[in-house]
Amino acid sequence: MTINYVKTNKLSLEVIDKNRYSFTVPSYQRPYVWPEEAVLKLLDDIDQSRKNEEGSYFVGTVLTSLSTDKDHYKTFQLIDGQQRITTLVLLAIAFGESCIKRKMNTLPIVNLAEFNRKPRLKFKIRDQVQQLLGSYIKLPNCQYPGDKAVAANPYLTSINAALVVLRQQVNALNNDDFKKLADYVYQNVVWINNTVPQEMDLNRLFAAMNTAGIQLEPVDLLKAQIFKGIKTEKPLFNAIWTACEHMENYFERNVRKLFPEAPWENIEYSDLSEFNKNLFTKNSKDTKSETNKNGLTVKEIVDKKKQEDYQNIYTKSEFKVYELEQETVYCRPIISFSLLLIHTLRIHFALSSEDDKKDILTRVHKDKLLETFKDFIKSDEADLKAFILRLWQVRHQFDKWIIKWIERDDSNDEQLRLTYLSKSQSNGKWYINRTQKEHNALEMLQSARNFTGERSAQYWITPFLAKLTITNPEEESDVLSVLEKIDNQLSLAGEQETQKTASFKIAQNILPEQYSFNWLKNKLEAPNGTSFEHYWFQKVEYLLWKNEKERDQQEFRKFRITNKNSVEHVLPIHEEHQNRLAHEDLNSFGNLVLLSPSENSSYKHQAVEKKFVDFHAKPYYDSLKLKSILELFVASNRTWGSSQIKKHRKNIIKILKSHYKKDLN
Repeated sequence: MTINYVKTNKLSLEVIDKNRYSFTVPSYQRPYVWPEEAVLKLLDDIDQSRKNEEGSYFVGTVLTSLSTDKDHYKTFQLIDGQQRITTLVLLAIAFGESCIKRKMNTLPIVNLAEFNRKPRLKFKIRDQVQQLLGSYIKLPNCQYPGDKAVAANPYLTSINAALVVLRQQVNALNNDDFKKLADYVYQNVVWINNTVPQEMDLNRLFAAMNTAGIQLEPVDLLKAQIFKGIKTEKPLFNAIWTACEHMENYFERNVRKLFPEAPWENIEYSDLSEFNKNLFTKNSKDTKSETNKNGLTVKEIVDKKKQEDYQNIYTKSEFKVYELEQETVYCRPIISFSLLLIHTLRIHFALSSEDDKKDILTRVHKDKLLETFKDFIKSDEADLKAFILRLWQVRHQFDKWIIKWIERDDSNDEQLRLTYLSKSQSNGKWYINRTQKEHNALEMLQSARNFTGERSAQYWITPFLAKLTITNPEEESDVLSVLEKIDNQLSLAGEQETQKTASFKIAQNILPEQYSFNWLKNKLEAPNGTSFEHYWFQKVEYLLWKNEKERDQQEFRKFRITNKNSVEHVLPIHEEHQNRLAHEDLNSFGNLVLLSPSENSSYKHQAVEKKFVDFHAKPYYDSLKLKSILELFVASNRTWGSSQIKKHRKNIIKILKSHYKKDLN
């Protein structure tokens, strides 16, 4: 009997293991391309789900076809979902390796990556990948291709880089968290597996999937639910929502497209800080005055026309809501619109006039959008409208002061940047323009925050945008002061605080429980090795950059705080000349730097002298902490030992203490 329907079931690594299933990645699939950031984000999301005691963590849907080999074992061919499944298999490998190092009893996840003395995940026509995976799990017929082969093959490089990051995160866990997370990944990480009939032409199906239209997203469902509660001025509030929704275009471009009749020759970006119904419906031709050659000010425009002239425009069903060009991309935001909505709801709650201000109940995550808004969508019309108007304010400040991924003028390389705002005239029309700013402290600190902590939440954004919507500052120095204070308060949040509770309190202008600076000092003086939080390395990079007085040299001009997830021992554990340090010095914060896996690999096992040569051969500084270490190395007659490590650590703690001083009680 021919099966001509799609079979759907829920799978987990435990189900895969116990039923002796395996996976095959077909030849037409693209290579594994997940960057380190995506790998870390998935692991962080899973761990947060575990800590919140959520029954399961859903990684999405996977499309497969099912075949049976000669030994009657079933294999799922991955049509869609290989990036996620590959990452989960790599995570299982990392747990297996760490379990051996810890000399712990075998956990169920340990043997997941192997099946019948072969990798459970097989890649058709990619023998080098098979050899790489097999070498990770110590299979006798598999050999590591070698560092040069891995570096030369982008496919191998991505897989290897992902495993390096996962190893370090897993190794940094204490034994209790290690076991709990390993079991959670094995039992509670689930996906919906859709299995298509074997007779289906998989190549055609895969091609059709890649050219399919956009499906309805949770944000669309939320919008429909919210607008059910809005009975009047729906077109107006729909336009406001739409202006905020298209995140890959700058806010003022969206607003101009949606409200073309506004007097744009008189509008400055600061005038967009709040939605003004009068302003955005006024035709610019009607605003010119014979008695004022410079034209009317925005205030004069608003005051001149009575409010009732505009009331009816947005109650008429024929009011035109312009469609935004979704394919137009000017920038890439660091968070999705779904996450911006969640931050806005938290801000809306924090700034409400109610005495009993409560945060959202769910954890902050874009996949929790509908659950987050479940109760709020039942609010009255006034509150729903107030939220949408707050969304306008938040989006305005977001585009003005929060970094975005922008292509450089001279290449396709994206960088996190802020922009200048200016006005220009073209063909008789006035436009608000964007120009990339030079690298600055506000950009650097946001980058440090963006690449550390709970990346899927970006908790700092809630209090940051809350304070900016209230004060609407114009000076960058004022904005930096706001962010530095928030950053300091979040980083010293006390034992009873989470980043979620602390961020909401700060948004309410309430100081969360704080550790003293001695807590941080003791933390950095402990020999924690690769268990040190990456945030502290990035924070140090920020302060070293900010405190540097001579940033004009080329290496500083090219320096950026980037996504780095590999902790490197400056004097390595297995140094090539067999130099050794005591445990407390080897794993001291003074002997560690944060690098990318590729940078870490280039310095691997090298003596400090060689690292010095390689570091200065580069056209930019890959780590300012490493620069500080190597300067101390030279000043100490090219010696790097216990006294130098302690001195460097002391210098870093002194820099941190000076920075925190103004925000400590």
